[in-house]
Amino acid sequence: MNSKNLSGWFLVLGPLTAFIFSGLLPSFLIETGTDGGMRAWISDIEDKEALTTIFTVISSIGWVSAFIGTVLLCDSMQGANKPGSVLARMGGIIMIGLAALAMVGSMVDLATVEMLQSDGDIAQNTSDAVTIQIVGRTIWQGLFFFWGIAFVLIGLALVLQKRLHLIVNWVFVVFGTLFVILSVIPLDLAQAVGFLIFGIMSLNTVIAGVLRLRET
Repeated sequence: MNSKNLSGWFLVLGPLTAFIFSGLLPSFLIETGTDGGMRAWISDIEDKEALTTIFTVISSIGWVSAFIGTVLLCDSMQGANKPGSVLARMGGIIMIGLAALAMVGSMVDLATVEMLQSDGDIAQNTSDAVTIQIVGRTIWQGLFFFWGIAFVLIGLALVLQKRLHLIVNWVFVVFGTLFVILSVIPLDLAQAVGFLIFGIMSLNTVIAGVLRLRET
């Protein structure tokens, strides 16, 4: 399988897997939420440890695959005579860093499960699990902020090179900008809207993957 096909399939399957197994299914089957605070979140995870483990492992593969697919796309956009190649290179460098963050951040719930299962004082284990979740949320906060920046850079490079499709490219730019803005707004509304934008960006990335596979 060549680089074009590999990046295309990673862009299709990665975001779908991440969105389904880290967003949709946990919200329905594990019922993790923020209404009851962090300890309520931990309690939901503890009640559904098996599902949490399965979803975490599968979604982590999806996250990393999506970032690797984007890095491969950025590699194809670089060249001395290609407009926007510097933007693509900058976006690709950020995506490499985000892939590393995703390897850590996406396994936070699994680390939480292992902490809750460990021997020792239950209250201390729960407190340590809360700390793990706080660290994990900090990682995701930074990941989404720089993910938005990378989307803007890559989207602009795609526009300049007239790659994929104009609408897909501008969705990356516009919603990447919204990603950046919402990631620094400390409002509950920002979290709700952010999840919607995450879904739109995941779908747009899947479409980009399909278009990548169809490129000659």
